[in-house]
Amino acid sequence: MTTDEEDFAGLLRHLDDGPDRPSRVDLSTAIREARRRRRNRRTLTASVAGVAAVAAVAVVPLAVRADRPVEQGQPMAGASASASLPPPSAGPTTCTAELLPIPGGIRKSAVTGGDPTGRYLLGRSYPSSGFSYPVIIWDDGQAREVRLPGSDQQLVDVNPSGVAVGVAVVGDRPQPYVVRSGKATRLPGATAGEATAISDDGRIVGARQDGDRRLPVLWSDSDKPAVDLPLPGPKWQGTAIGVDSDGTVVGKIQNGPQGAPRAVVWRSGEKPELLPLPSVTGGTATEFAPKSFQGGWITGMAYRRGGDRSIHAVRYHLDRGEYAPLPAKLYPSAGNGRGWMVGLLQVHPPTAGQQRDDIDSGLLTDDGLVRLPDLDGRTGRYGADAVSISDDGQVIGGHLDTKPGRQTIDMRAVRWRCH
Repeated sequence: MTTDEEDFAGLLRHLDDGPDRPSRVDLSTAIREARRRRRNRRTLTASVAGVAAVAAVAVVPLAVRADRPVEQGQPMAGASASASLPPPSAGPTTCTAELLPIPGGIRKSAVTGGDPTGRYLLGRSYPSSGFSYPVIIWDDGQAREVRLPGSDQQLVDVNPSGVAVGVAVVGDRPQPYVVRSGKATRLPGATAGEATAISDDGRIVGARQDGDRRLPVLWSDSDKPAVDLPLPGPKWQGTAIGVDSDGTVVGKIQNGPQGAPRAVVWRSGEKPELLPLPSVTGGTATEFAPKSFQGGWITGMAYRRGGDRSIHAVRYHLDRGEYAPLPAKLYPSAGNGRGWMVGLLQVHPPTAGQQRDDIDSGLLTDDGLVRLPDLDGRTGRYGADAVSISDDGQVIGGHLDTKPGRQTIDMRAVRWRCH
């Protein structure tokens, strides 16, 4: 691969919460790794580990239509621009941060997911030693600790009924779990794998490990075994990242271990459809990695090999077959049912006396960008990472460093309320 290709492949590996990789929410490890990458490879424009250090993120207005399904493994053809998207609804303009309570008085903590209504948030705490992490479900801000077996436990998605899914490493293998009414149950049909998303009606998607390959799977219910989702060919691999109640599944796949990431859709009972690639600075993107699927919106990032080496935030409305323009730059970590996103804005280099970077996050709606503040209302000073957003944009989950300017990080789980 070229240097550009290696950069993007490395970025995706670190952002990917795969079953054989550490969680993306450990900011201390992420920032140390980002520094090491900058020291070792000064030529990088974007260097990311977990929460990324990002260079200029280009956003290109585009509308692409996909009027019919395509044959298995073939990309849908883009058509001319269209103005069929409805007028955007007004989004929040200000946000305030508040600490979330942590059972047991443990300080170091993080949010790892949330539901579309904003009622539920997911997270975990970090005891002073070991790699076993108590997971937490917040219900309207009230914390409940849940114990999963093994180590590196993490819940990543929850539906409006409070049913959550995630992964834990048991016996050196990642295992997919569902948590209902505080009880954790291993999902059947995958000897190793992860659960990544759950629909309102309880469908679950994720991936199972098959040797060195990850294969996308669907659990039609939590007591039904995992079923492999069809792929375009024998070398393709990847994971499902989202599922809707009508059975539509969205995933990220690639043709072989070095293949370019592509967004794929499985409509209920149908063959896989590769989404068209968006236009970005310098031409058509060669790679599109989806991050979220909610309310018909697929949000993620695109990259063009041989291009300007920038990461491009993109959103695609599945029912209309169109990419929709974005009003500002953002490196997305999650999206909602209105096509709004939360994610990384920039990384401030260390100032004199500092040993680390500060990470800033924001909310991007059709009205523009809202920077997410720290506990005292200021922005750009605390390391922050937003990882979930409700459909109305009024609840955002994440974590930030409550003691900026120090060598060690005091990472705390937070909820931003926006209006």
